[in-house]
Amino acid sequence: MGLAQEVYHAGQELASAAERSLPDVLNRVLGCFLGWPYRVTSSCVTDQDGNRAERFAAVVYAAPEGVAIPESGAVPAGAAAVVIDACEELDLEWLRAAYGRIAQAKRLRKSAAPHLGGPPSTNVTLGIIFALRSGLPLDDLAEELNRLNVETPGGEWPNMLAVGSTGAITYSVQFPGEASFSGDWLFPAEGELADGVPPMCIVAVMRPTGAHTFNRMLASIIAHLAIFSPAAKVPNLTHILEGVPHQVLTLTGYQYNLAGNLLPVPRQFYNDRYLPPLPMRVEDHQGRLLSTLRFLPWQDGGVILLEGKLPLDGLLVFLGKEALGRAGLRVFRLPDVQLSYVLPITRANFNDLLTRIQSQTNMVVRRDEMQLTLQKIADEGSRSPFVARLFMGILRLRDAVYPDPAGRADFDRAHELVTSSLWNARTSVQEITQLWEGHVRKVTSGEVARLRGRTVEVDESIDRELRGRTEGFLNVAVRALKQGMQSIAKELDVDIGFLFQKDALFKRGIAALKANDPALAEYLRGTRTWSERLVNCRNAVEHDGWALPRVDYSHTDSGIGANEPSISGRPVTAFVTLMLDRLLCFFEEFTVHCIQRRLSSGFTIMEIPLAERLAEAPERFTLTLASGGRPAWEIRFRGTPFEET
Repeated sequence: MGLAQEVYHAGQELASAAERSLPDVLNRVLGCFLGWPYRVTSSCVTDQDGNRAERFAAVVYAAPEGVAIPESGAVPAGAAAVVIDACEELDLEWLRAAYGRIAQAKRLRKSAAPHLGGPPSTNVTLGIIFALRSGLPLDDLAEELNRLNVETPGGEWPNMLAVGSTGAITYSVQFPGEASFSGDWLFPAEGELADGVPPMCIVAVMRPTGAHTFNRMLASIIAHLAIFSPAAKVPNLTHILEGVPHQVLTLTGYQYNLAGNLLPVPRQFYNDRYLPPLPMRVEDHQGRLLSTLRFLPWQDGGVILLEGKLPLDGLLVFLGKEALGRAGLRVFRLPDVQLSYVLPITRANFNDLLTRIQSQTNMVVRRDEMQLTLQKIADEGSRSPFVARLFMGILRLRDAVYPDPAGRADFDRAHELVTSSLWNARTSVQEITQLWEGHVRKVTSGEVARLRGRTVEVDESIDRELRGRTEGFLNVAVRALKQGMQSIAKELDVDIGFLFQKDALFKRGIAALKANDPALAEYLRGTRTWSERLVNCRNAVEHDGWALPRVDYSHTDSGIGANEPSISGRPVTAFVTLMLDRLLCFFEEFTVHCIQRRLSSGFTIMEIPLAERLAEAPERFTLTLASGGRPAWEIRFRGTPFEET
């Protein structure tokens, strides 16, 4: 049996433990994988000043052979490598209490870790909250963790929250210029940031580790023990993680400020909000590109990013000693970019740097000649449900199925075909409604209509314009429904061609679909009740020469009335409004369902309750864990208007 399997079986034993025996089982299974000099016990932790953290289910501590914990029964803070607070079922009250206990342990004054061969890399105590089960989804626990994090210094945060056979919340690190995470984040030792703050973003993530949650938890412990005492005998980290799901769901980002405090990334700097300026080119006198420089705002300072062959530290000297701050010329190097540490600078300081490079060297600095076009396409933005849900929301979910931007092209073309048609259809509905309401107002007010004897005289006709716009709506609406939605379906491996065929073929298609996706089959059965009407109306115009009837006028007790033309048994404004609403719901719900089918096994999609959606971007759907997350959304045909779903 391989190591990963041994750890997996230990995790299953732990998951079946009763609460009363949980500390004993936890200590025993941990002890099976910890080598010299580590031991594990249930204990309190105390420092040399007499401060004490409450008793933990498990404390992993370092001690030479033959040395046990002191007779006081408390592990010295300097020797405590890991503390684990454990319970049978986690709720918010217990989470808050465990968070406080771990923060208390991390606040204890640390003496140097025991010298057991090789200099220790950290004296930080790793903190883990572990529960066999949770009465709450991990999403709720993550929100509470974030709330507590905002109120608590970063050095006191728990490193992990793990729930039995469900999953874990951990922290990963990512540097600007990286397409993915560098790895798990282990909080730095006290004073480690005194000489400068690295340019890294700490991201809280949910992991759908399921039955392998103990593997992930032990791997984090082993990674920490390996640097707590580098001479320690610990298992191979990669062997523990063999077969463990590696996907993550990103939650909240944090950054260190110049004082070394860990703070949430300002909302305006999230990817969906921040448009970085074009980089500045550094060239030789022959116009050959040497490097590009870019300024990145960062909490109360900034970071300079360099791409190219020039050494960044050689250019940072032009900032001056004061602007360099404590970090000085320290540079963080990645395969493709170089990054300064976080500096006490603004964009004005960055511009001064460029000016000095230009004037004091033989290099030329100029703006990148790449042209960006920012074009307004509508008088609405992310606050509009139409934009937030059909553009931002669907494209964000699309990223989970097509993580590689190069693989999204076909889906994006299909998405654009639908959304451009829907945008035109929505404009047509607005124009039809405004045209009709404006005409009715002028008729009933007597502005364009009067009664002479028994004759109604009307000075304005909207028949031709109303017909044209109605026909225009029918064309773009059916284009979105048939061409657009079939293209979306094809990209997501679903065939809905039978939706537009005769009854016999439609019923045959529904029966075949019901065998592997009954929920979608029932949804399409409901869709047929309106989609067939829409397509038939368009076909009547295109093939049978049908035209919207003329406006009819009548003498009423209050004057002259305009009678609205009908289509498919409904007044034209009500018909086009209903069909647009059904189209919007169908596009969103069908596309999201098809994306949901394609997600990795650890993830699914949840519906955000209407009252909980952000005013700034009221998206309806988001990702969650398939096991241990919030309830998965299920497609179901409803007649609820788009704005109310």
